[in-house]
Amino acid sequence: MSILQAVFLGIVQGLTEFLPISSSAHLTIFQYILGIPPDIPFDVTVHLATLFAVLLYFWKDILNLIAGFFNGLLQLAHRDTIGFKNNRDFYFSILVIIATIPTALMGFLFKDFFESLFSSLLAIGCFLILTGILIVLAEWRKRGDKQIGQVFWWDAVIIGVGQGCAIAPGLSRSGTTISTSLFRGFNRELAARFSFILSIPAIFGAFLLQLKDVAKVGMQGSSGGLLLVGFIAALISGYLAIKVFMRIIEKTSIRGFAYYCFVVGALVVLYSLYISLFFAAL
Repeated sequence: MSILQAVFLGIVQGLTEFLPISSSAHLTIFQYILGIPPDIPFDVTVHLATLFAVLLYFWKDILNLIAGFFNGLLQLAHRDTIGFKNNRDFYFSILVIIATIPTALMGFLFKDFFESLFSSLLAIGCFLILTGILIVLAEWRKRGDKQIGQVFWWDAVIIGVGQGCAIAPGLSRSGTTISTSLFRGFNRELAARFSFILSIPAIFGAFLLQLKDVAKVGMQGSSGGLLLVGFIAALISGYLAIKVFMRIIEKTSIRGFAYYCFVVGALVVLYSLYISLFFAAL
């Protein structure tokens, strides 16, 4: 892998991690196009960069959630029912924890199955099309106005299951969680904010699991310089992607991302079928 390729793949990872078009699909597709074999240390590095991107963008929210969580515990201990009921940050943090549980269980139980799909371009294309369908259906639904205090625990469970399913390559994590949130009646800004903050434990958990793979295969020839430029590219592009997407979802429809997923997914499916027929004819 050259430095330019590392920069390019870092940008791809950063942009597609937070735009609802699937980072796993795009990283796999471009590695295939560029003839770059799967590079686990590089993939781990750029995923870690996207974690830092969301932490940088939402640092105030994160600090408020942490403070609200511990304040809520103190309020419970002191039976401060009025303060506890008004502690929306505590409630938000609990919903994030609840949503993370099904995601973690699905990741642990079905990790090998989902990883086996990464070698199938047909599966990637089909899941991209499914991402587009979810976005279109969510946009057709009447706009919800749920604020954080109106969200129920089962809403968080459903969103967490959606995020767990997005381990599949081509099924966008942000696209799935945001669409699911819109289905549950969230207002658009809350749907995006909940999705991005929910990504923090998900990305961190995936990072820890991938470290085991790095320990098994070693650095595979990945130099520190390539990892560094990939990290920086993914960090900057990821931060910008969050900033742009938050403005888009608050002001207009995200249906355009669905059409993009339809086009790319259809092209990948057609190419996969062509390759299969080509080799079958040999």
